Amino acid sequence: MKKCVFPILMVVLLFALNSCNKNDETTEPILTDISITSSESLIAWADNDDLMQKLDNALYYNYGNALESETEKQQIFNADTTQVIATIDFKIGFQNTYNDLNPNNNLVTIQLIKNVENPSPQGVELKADGPGNTYDLITSILAPGYNPIEVPDCNHPEFGDHIDELFDSELNTNVFRFYIHASPDNDRCINFDRQRNEIKTYDQSPDNLLGVDNEKVVYKWKFKLKSGFQTSPNFTHLHQLKSVGGSLASMPMYTLTARKGNPDKLELRYAETDDQNTLTETDLAPFVDTWLEVTEIIKYGTSGTYEIEIKKVSDNTTLFAYSNFSIINWRAGATFVRPKWGIYRSLLNAQDLRDEEVLFADFSITEIDE
Repeated sequence: MKKCVFPILMVVLLFALNSCNKNDETTEPILTDISITSSESLIAWADNDDLMQKLDNALYYNYGNALESETEKQQIFNADTTQVIATIDFKIGFQNTYNDLNPNNNLVTIQLIKNVENPSPQGVELKADGPGNTYDLITSILAPGYNPIEVPDCNHPEFGDHIDELFDSELNTNVFRFYIHASPDNDRCINFDRQRNEIKTYDQSPDNLLGVDNEKVVYKWKFKLKSGFQTSPNFTHLHQLKSVGGSLASMPMYTLTARKGNPDKLELRYAETDDQNTLTETDLAPFVDTWLEVTEIIKYGTSGTYEIEIKKVSDNTTLFAYSNFSIINWRAGATFVRPKWGIYRSLLNAQDLRDEEVLFADFSITEIDE
């Protein structure tokens, strides 16, 4: 029996050493990027089955180097089912296996509208239909029989219309082209320190194109800034929401503004009264030379809400987003709020500007009953 002691001790010792070596081994987590995106920022739904089907169609998941079975997806609805937050994360058992390179893209928020009588509310749409009669087309939608177009044609009529239409191969549809010239364009031969080429709704437009107190409206459109797009340290507005009536009518309530800087910026500007401030900003470069889709949702009123999201059309990537669910969106004496789109820019630093062409497409305005 004594002859067996040494071999047994050796086996125990080897086992202990192997155990120690295994415990000393460390496994580096696998680098990857899981994400969730949505093709919709607003979904109208009639019943639970309709809602879940539309969410399923809208949501896209990327699992990176992981397996779908190693991830967990959730949808968190608020109390009145007017918003859902959809998320993706690793299951608990795999959270040490992977290192997510960008957890910021693991969540999307979608606004929800329950409308049984009209589950898919259709807004008023303005779509390019091909070259020719562009002004007539815009007028027929935004203010039939009147003039919702503010262009610098008066200053050099030999150029022709400053808004026309062309076919865009990337979108595979016709789009609007807005021209602005560094010289001699001005603001309708009225103001000469600025230039304006915009379309709008106004007091001659149909009521369903005007935002009023306690009403919720969704504005959507696409736009593209050409390669080399230039702006100045002063304003270059691409979109405005302006109140009409009252002492504050001259100051836009919201603007999307491009501004020269180091680097150039895209700003979301807001004015509760006559003092406009930047709510948020981001580098302008990713917005240039690519088609973008904008969804802007606003509830007008002194207890208002505001949301905006800008996505790349090519891959549905969100480049810009802001929301505020407690903001003043109505001014004393106002009668309505109107949207404007185009190019409206200062000439105070004209040396920074060039002739520009900004493309727009697929405008829509949808009023929502709450």
